[in-house]
Amino acid sequence: MKRRNLPLLIIIASAILIAINFIFFSDDMGLGFWMRILSSLMIILAMYVTIKGRDNE
Repeated sequence: MKRRNLPLLIIIASAILIAINFIFFSDDMGLGFWMRILSSLMIILAMYVTIKGRDNE
């Protein structure tokens, strides 16, 4: 696997995990639930910025 594809794979895995989190744990939408979702979205955003930065080089 190329090292360049790793951030993209992490983004896809994070998106899948967020969807699974909504499906299975939507009954208990407390603060912890939203903090997990927010942290996953921040990881996706960071990987997106990393990919765009590498493409500009």
